[in-house]
Amino acid sequence: MYYKATVLFLAINCLFIFSAIGLERENKLLDNMSLRGYIKAMPGMRLDKDFGNPEFDNLIHHRLNFRWTLPGNLNLHVEGRNRLMYNALFRDFPFADILEQDDGLVDMSWVWLDDGAWIGHTEIDRLFLDYRHNNWQFRAGRQRINWGINLVSNPNDLFNTYSFFDFDYQERPGTDAIRAQYHMGFASRLEVAFSPASEWEESTGALLWSFNRRGYDFQALAGYYRNRSALGFGWAGSIGGAGFKGEGTWFYHLEEKQNKERGNLVLATGIDYIFPNSTFGVIEFLYNGGYQPGQELLLLLNQPLRPDNIMISEYAVTLSLQHPFSPVFSGSLALMSLPDQEAFFISPSATWSVITNLDLQMVSQVFLGGKDPILKQAGSAWYISLTYSY
Repeated sequence: MYYKATVLFLAINCLFIFSAIGLERENKLLDNMSLRGYIKAMPGMRLDKDFGNPEFDNLIHHRLNFRWTLPGNLNLHVEGRNRLMYNALFRDFPFADILEQDDGLVDMSWVWLDDGAWIGHTEIDRLFLDYRHNNWQFRAGRQRINWGINLVSNPNDLFNTYSFFDFDYQERPGTDAIRAQYHMGFASRLEVAFSPASEWEESTGALLWSFNRRGYDFQALAGYYRNRSALGFGWAGSIGGAGFKGEGTWFYHLEEKQNKERGNLVLATGIDYIFPNSTFGVIEFLYNGGYQPGQELLLLLNQPLRPDNIMISEYAVTLSLQHPFSPVFSGSLALMSLPDQEAFFISPSATWSVITNLDLQMVSQVFLGGKDPILKQAGSAWYISLTYSY
């Protein structure tokens, strides 16, 4: 059955790709359409904290990005991903139920295979119309509202948080929202966005103002986040040739919560620098004032957290290095210290462009120590992926 499901999964996706490409060539009405994407195979191996008890998993990941330029300054974007996953942990935990739950107002997440260690999942994470006229831009639908500034932790990102540990989701999640922007000049804009939820208290809405002063980009935001008020600020500039960025948001419960503080601050700041040998380095410090012990299941480590509790610890220090060894080969190393959890995270990776549109990548994630249950059982994971882009 598993092989049949795999073949069916690949056949459906290939049929869609080739039929769409054929239409694009034959029909002049589709001249303003573009279809891009990639298909990735990523086998992996997980080890426990003592680097023993290997368990193997696998992933076939197919992404489609469709864009259509329409008359009248309109653009339609539809993007999504199909995944066929194998993981022995799926037998003991209803991970399919988590994937089936769509956080958006419209349910666009479907689990089409749930059989023991196998899960098949399809989701649409972009589906929006974009309209631009002079200094105005309007967007409605499932979209990414990127208000974050930092490269690791983004407490200003009220609408679209993501997990730093989910390296296989570069596009990051989307949210169902309406958004309007008014550009007032160089690096200056006003932006308002609202993301409704089926339960009104879980909605999010905010106003952002960004501007430039003396070579620095600043932003300030105020809004409502899931029954909490939110006030935030951020900046991006340079000091002595190094980039200097930061952002912070203060969250405050509109109603008292038993055994919980009503307010908390989440603040992150960092420095980035390009060395003479083209190595790009980032060091970032995070204070996560809303930290609470999270879930106890390893599978949830890759799931997005909330901006008012953005990390699996109260404090985090992250160092990231990226270096291009040649035009077709690059490497990176991410180190994260979680001092209050007495934990350490190491993630080296290497990427090789085999030929045009075909990339081979090796990634490992190693968790050492930890007091939180999710960190105690994390251990390490080792992956190799082959990605074809079209």
